[in-house]
Amino acid sequence: MNFRKREREASEVETGALADILFFLLMFFLMISTLASPDAIRLLLPKADSTKVTPPVVESIRVSVDANNNFFIDGNAQPFVLGQVDGQIKEILKTKKANSLIISIDKSRTVQDLTDVYDLAAKNNLSMVMAAEKKK
Repeated sequence: MNFRKREREASEVETGALADILFFLLMFFLMISTLASPDAIRLLLPKADSTKVTPPVVESIRVSVDANNNFFIDGNAQPFVLGQVDGQIKEILKTKKANSLIISIDKSRTVQDLTDVYDLAAKNNLSMVMAAEKKK
């Protein structure tokens, strides 16, 4: 009895002709697409309105804090202390429709100083924007 297995031949798929057919199909579709009319698809484009709509002006209050913990509001040369800042912001909000507070704080100040200003902004329903100085 012969129990040895017969060696089977490995089956292969010939792909040489497939590559040629795909190349011809690609060339055919490229040539056909150049002959197609670009006006085949009609688009309904919106018309421009003659009146220009200007975006609403976003006003903000600018607060800067120096190294000595002096607060300057909207470029005012007079420094304020933290207890006066809330009253000044409320006075500015009476005349100005601001919805954000931009703060520029000295890098030597602590995080608690920044948090105090965040609390003032939240108390007056203002969103905060942090401003930083550029690296030299």
